Amino acid sequence: MSNRVNDVVYDMVLAVREVLDRHDVQFSEYRAAVAFAEKYLKAAPFEISLTADLFFEGTIHDIEMKPRKGTATNLEGPYFLEDAPIITDKILARNPQAQPLHLEGKVTDIKGRPLEGAELFIWHSDEDGFYSGMSEDFPIKYCRGKVIIGPDGKYSVRTIMPAPYTIPDNGPTGELLALMGRHPWRPAHVHWKVRHPDIIEHTTQSYFHGGKWVDDDCVEGVRPSLVHKLEKKGGIPTLRKDFKLDPAPSEKTVSRALFGFLR
Repeated sequence: MSNRVNDVVYDMVLAVREVLDRHDVQFSEYRAAVAFAEKYLKAAPFEISLTADLFFEGTIHDIEMKPRKGTATNLEGPYFLEDAPIITDKILARNPQAQPLHLEGKVTDIKGRPLEGAELFIWHSDEDGFYSGMSEDFPIKYCRGKVIIGPDGKYSVRTIMPAPYTIPDNGPTGELLALMGRHPWRPAHVHWKVRHPDIIEHTTQSYFHGGKWVDDDCVEGVRPSLVHKLEKKGGIPTLRKDFKLDPAPSEKTVSRALFGFLR
């Protein structure tokens, strides 16, 4: 009987052993690496997740997309909040003078049929790279919202242009990046999450063509299909994002997968 944990973990062990051998890693270097790993024991709880997401989350999304035909998924990040305010056509900005951005598009299933009633979560940083709901001085009502999709599948939302920002870099993750000679910057982006009973929950990001760090994202999360050229509509930069979403697995498929796992 296959043991999936052993299959995955031991293949990772073999891969690390091959890398150690290829780079002729010495005992002193090995012990230094172990000592560095122990820093996570004294660090903030999110640091392990931060490092794992930094190097591996993008790959997991690529794997998940292999059998799918719809819009590409992408990183969720640590700033999604369930209780985002319901909006219709505008996301509030803390600074009304920030550069405006218009978001528009359509939410459909893989065959192009509108997903009426779908919940479209939108969130992004402010013009200084900060996310709302993470501190008392930046309430959740800003820079995020949830649109309930109507019968035509369309949405149209006014918001502000997000900014690039650094991932938390004052702990082991940031120290590791510095040791590697890498930076902690992410390009500006908009986050999306779509929920509807008929589709697989969909999470992704949209990046801006020509934006700083788009070609050098510290988490290597940018995918070509997720980079958008902005159009000017009414003098306002506009990002069009259409979603074609894969169907949720049938009960029969879920039962078969669960039975296979339990065997």
